[in-house]
Amino acid sequence: MGTGLVDTWANTDKFGPIYPFVGTEVFLVIVGVIFWIAWHVWQIKAETAEFNADIEKIKERGGIVKILEEEKQREIQD
Repeated sequence: MGTGLVDTWANTDKFGPIYPFVGTEVFLVIVGVIFWIAWHVWQIKAETAEFNADIEKIKERGGIVKILEEEKQREIQD
């Protein structure tokens, strides 16, 4: 029975690498690092946009002091 390119397991010290995609390790690491950095850049931009939207909502409601006073009144009423 054949298991790929290996016919016998008697001389395993003479084998080279037998895993798939041999020789692509450096390329895959480079692609992974680029993807990782791109994801961080995208995440930072998305979080900044969300933060700015939240700041605008706070300004529309009259500022943080007014919002905190409203929360305090709701706590007292409950």
